[in-house]
Amino acid sequence: SADTVVIAIGHSARDTIRMLRSRGLPMQARGFGIGVRAEHRREYINRLIYKENADIITDTASYHLVTHLAGGRSVYSFCMCPGGTVVGATDREGAIVTNGMSEYARMGDNSNAAILVSVTPSDFGSDDPLAGMELQRRIESLAYASTNNYRAPSCSLADLLGGGRTASSPEVTPTYQPGVEQVPLRAYLPDYITDSLAEGFADFDKWLPGFSQGGVALTGPETRTTSPVRMLRGDDRMAKGIVGLYPVGEGAGYAGGIITSATDGLRTACADIARLNI
Repeated sequence: SADTVVIAIGHSARDTIRMLRSRGLPMQARGFGIGVRAEHRREYINRLIYKENADIITDTASYHLVTHLAGGRSVYSFCMCPGGTVVGATDREGAIVTNGMSEYARMGDNSNAAILVSVTPSDFGSDDPLAGMELQRRIESLAYASTNNYRAPSCSLADLLGGGRTASSPEVTPTYQPGVEQVPLRAYLPDYITDSLAEGFADFDKWLPGFSQGGVALTGPETRTTSPVRMLRGDDRMAKGIVGLYPVGEGAGYAGGIITSATDGLRTACADIARLNI
């Protein structure tokens, strides 16, 4: 029993999300991104970004790319990890989820980023508020089934685009552990995702020539980019119809990362201080 309860869960706290829905907390489905981790050789990205200065600039290069497709979807890079690795992030048996990280030195052999396609509730096939979460689960289960173990499905960008490898883009060895198996993206991702990825990579090569050539490794799926639900709250920042209950941050569907989650929490704390007249 408390005057104030703050729910500051992460976007993958599915058990808690289900419990809150069963207790009557109003929520709705929201859009997010689904895609893969794209790995280039670190030195290759350095040369694409720094060009003739690549040999004298010591920092590992990073990038941010986005394109808006004619069909209305966006394709964009997210959580770019310079000189980093692709890591496993599943929270259940029989599923594969990828993420990325960099160590402090950012000097690993590869650089990687999530390359994502925007999805909306119209893609979920249901009006259920948890339908986006179920879409994530289906893709993660299909990814596991495609290898039938915890080695992640992976292919080259050339395989996706149907073109040959080029000497200017060196073949990449995926960093994911416990390893990868060669599996086409369509084995676990819907066509509207894979088609959009192919179109997006083609656009990226216009903005950053050389980015979308050859042996880039695509390891997936990347499904846990942000919360697939939004817990509805009023102007007072409390859950609608539940006095003193504050859904906050990324898991609540009101933030998209560390800084915005922290800001949302700070504003909520200020609102509750004012409510309690502390």
